[in-house]
Amino acid sequence: MSSNEEIAQRLTHFGTNIQKWRDEAARLTLLATQSRQRPAGLTELTALEETAGAIYADITAFKATIDEVAAKSPAAASELAAASDALHLVLLEITELGIRLYSVHSGLPHGEAKAATPETAGDA
Repeated sequence: MSSNEEIAQRLTHFGTNIQKWRDEAARLTLLATQSRQRPAGLTELTALEETAGAIYADITAFKATIDEVAAKSPAAASELAAASDALHLVLLEITELGIRLYSVHSGLPHGEAKAATPETAGDA
């Protein structure tokens, strides 16, 4: 089991990364806004995928850290739920921005497709 100091260092790491990814989400929001004039390139899309992968890894590591904290203090672990929520929200934001950027990059319309209904299902 990790010492309290080691756990504190890991929690600081997660807090720092959450802010870093929020900053990245802000940058990607600007890129998505400008993407109609200049679609994102493969390098930018690859970086986006790497960011999402890093967030997934941190979510897994954060859960393991919370499990360790819970073994020592369930009350302390429950107080960290907001950080878990923040990690999941920034992943959701990055994912949504990725969908927008890939949509423009591929030339496919985003959010404009009509859902198939029983009446139109045979038309495809």
